[in-house]
Amino acid sequence: MGELLICNEPIAAMPYYIEGVSWNVYSLEELCYYVENNTYLLEKDFMTEELCTWIGKEVNNLKLADRLRDIMHLDGRLSEFVLALLVDCGYCPKDVIQEIVRIIREMEEKSDFECNKVRADRLMEKEKYLSSIYEYKSLLESNEAGEQSKELLGNIWHNLGTAYARLFLFKEAVSCYEKAYKLNLNEESLKECLMAHRCLKDEMGFEMAVQKYQVPEALLQEVREEVALAGQSEVMSGFESKLEEIVAMNTPAQRAEYHKAISNIIFNWKEEYRRICRM
Repeated sequence: MGELLICNEPIAAMPYYIEGVSWNVYSLEELCYYVENNTYLLEKDFMTEELCTWIGKEVNNLKLADRLRDIMHLDGRLSEFVLALLVDCGYCPKDVIQEIVRIIREMEEKSDFECNKVRADRLMEKEKYLSSIYEYKSLLESNEAGEQSKELLGNIWHNLGTAYARLFLFKEAVSCYEKAYKLNLNEESLKECLMAHRCLKDEMGFEMAVQKYQVPEALLQEVREEVALAGQSEVMSGFESKLEEIVAMNTPAQRAEYHKAISNIIFNWKEEYRRICRM
């Protein structure tokens, strides 16, 4: 999971597999770590007989397993189930437990549509862009979508556009931002639409959008300034300096180092793109 966890509880010989995120957990501490870092993604199907059996058999905590089964059999709430798990394990501090339970209880009061939007938003915040795209599209295609306000649907289209843009799929982003603006009439959606046109270097599309939506000069100036600033950012400046250093290496004496440096940049780009595309 990328972090070292000190486990005081028994380590299971057989892991518990969390299907939604493809994680194997080997201890209660790891399970609680998952809960703490994926609170918004938890659904009622987290409460399963398989989990109780694993806790009882593999972690050898029969008392907790029975307590969790009782909650399930009495049709208890997810917040009650998670609270029992976290308190018994002792991995999370008291204030963290309280916040986790508060979030889950808040989610329990929302409709399924609202909960799924929150989960999609959290996936994007965690840079799981491909997963968030599937979630947003599922929301927009659901039967419940027709019952939602234009503003909410517009905001979902906006977020879908942002997820596409983060994957450099600017053509898809333009389409989403336009649909968003038609629904929510939010200037931010129109602005991002124009920014995506700029990223595509689609001057014709940019000018057509400007005319179609009668974009005010103040907003056009804001778009121009943001595009200019993006090109002058510290990250871009540092990258350009690095490229200049590599170009200077393109001599007979340093040809091997030159090719290696270029290969490393391409490799790192690929790895970063694979990471943000990961489900």
